[in-house]
Amino acid sequence: MSTSNGFTWIDGTLVDLAPDECERLLGTHAVGRIAWNGPAAPTVLPVNFIVADSEIWFRTTARSSLSREIDDLPVTFQVDEVDEFTRSGWSVQVHGTAHIVYDAARLPRTWPGIETWPAGAHALHVVIEQREITGRRLLPS
Repeated sequence: MSTSNGFTWIDGTLVDLAPDECERLLGTHAVGRIAWNGPAAPTVLPVNFIVADSEIWFRTTARSSLSREIDDLPVTFQVDEVDEFTRSGWSVQVHGTAHIVYDAARLPRTWPGIETWPAGAHALHVVIEQREITGRRLLPS
């Protein structure tokens, strides 16, 4: 139990999410975080993404650290949502391998495109080949 802003909170309950619920939640956001072991230290960056044909897709620039450091290597991708007032939320993590896609024929059949928020040319497409998806939900107290 804790007190914040005049409210007394009872600690919430943490529950594991089923893989199908993780997949559903993954598709509800436009921004997630990609994490990998960079040459100097672990690196985490936000990216705009879509889920198409059960794969995570995003774009990057040809000179980015992403394009230099993640091709054919293990990565973790995370999406979450937090409600600070109720101290609740959820988090989904995907563990897999990132691949830079040079062949447009490899793009998903149902390609909706990806809107990137930063300006500039984001010509390289990246797909994450999922190995494992897990998630947890913190229920309000």
